[in-house]
Amino acid sequence: MNKETLDQIKSMLGETVESVMEAKLAEAVSPMVASQVKSIVDGLKMERAMFGKDKTGLSDEQKSMFVDTVKVAAKIGKTKANEALIEETDNRGGYLVAVEVEKAILRIAASVGLILSQAQMWPMGTDKKGIPNYTGAFLEGEFLGVDAAGVPTGLTFGQAILDTQKWQLAFILGNDLIADSDIQLADWLLALAAESIANMTDKQGFIGSGAPFNGILPHASATVVTLATTKTSFDKFDVVADAATVIANLEESLLDGAAWYMSRTVWASLRTQKDTGGNFILPQAGAASAGVLSQNPTGGGVKIAGEIGGFPVFTSRHLPALSATAISTKYIIFGNMKCLAFGDKGSMTVSQFESGAFGGKEIALSDQRALVYKKRFALVVALPAGFVVVRTSAS
Repeated sequence: MNKETLDQIKSMLGETVESVMEAKLAEAVSPMVASQVKSIVDGLKMERAMFGKDKTGLSDEQKSMFVDTVKVAAKIGKTKANEALIEETDNRGGYLVAVEVEKAILRIAASVGLILSQAQMWPMGTDKKGIPNYTGAFLEGEFLGVDAAGVPTGLTFGQAILDTQKWQLAFILGNDLIADSDIQLADWLLALAAESIANMTDKQGFIGSGAPFNGILPHASATVVTLATTKTSFDKFDVVADAATVIANLEESLLDGAAWYMSRTVWASLRTQKDTGGNFILPQAGAASAGVLSQNPTGGGVKIAGEIGGFPVFTSRHLPALSATAISTKYIIFGNMKCLAFGDKGSMTVSQFESGAFGGKEIALSDQRALVYKKRFALVVALPAGFVVVRTSAS
């Protein structure tokens, strides 16, 4: 058998495995989630084909060891989680995900999630951590007169609290899928965990209302720009005049790294605004210029959707869609994501269960097993002045 034929067979087998996994995963979660995870897996395969490695940084051997952990193969080097390790009682326990694997998951998550790719990261050794933030006036100092003492300037600091909470992802899979190829399965399990934690972090960071974190959009101390009277719907935001007002409301020192955040349906409406002559108001219908693309604050992971006023536009499924338009409603964010803090606490764990009720079904009778990821982290708006929120008019 020549090399070309062998490569074709390998390619066909790989595609078959991916198709089976997508179909099986769709049964456990949803077709949309399965499709999103598959796109991440395809990206990992493309990176390996082009560069010999993917963004996880894991070797095939490390991925195989991770799958062994998921399968609960009690081999040397696997650490059984207990109360002391996960800081709470867990009768069934779990296995600590290797540090390299956890970092791989977070690297993938940062490539698909806005908050994880842009927020300020803080390591946490305790469940709560106070972050000092300056809340006083701008410091200017003074000029001294002849033989005159200067006036000391008082520094005013507030404090934002990172309060750790536990995130969990639980889902069931068929035993036939678990028995599939180690490397392909590792890609899928890594991508599934990454997509999930990125999705939840974005949701909490943008619109969280205290369960458990408070996000940017509803934050009581974020600057709010209310649109002029009669601008009661989301599509009434003027991409020139209103955008200039919003930009002017953000402190100048925070403009470097600032960006727009909105639903893709809102952006689709705003980018196609036209003047009285029927011409697009935004150059090239809001397409990002080369200058903005080269300064992507995500480091190249999450794609820029466009540009307004020289600042990149990012879209998120969690911000209000155009269909949710209403009076006195906050729906667009402009600001510097470094003013949002992400606290990383402890190691990620993964547990597997061969019995018990999951989703109202006894998995032992369904030839299935459940996988449960757990990760402790915190989110807090460390500097509310770093964000400007757009709100529609009341009338």
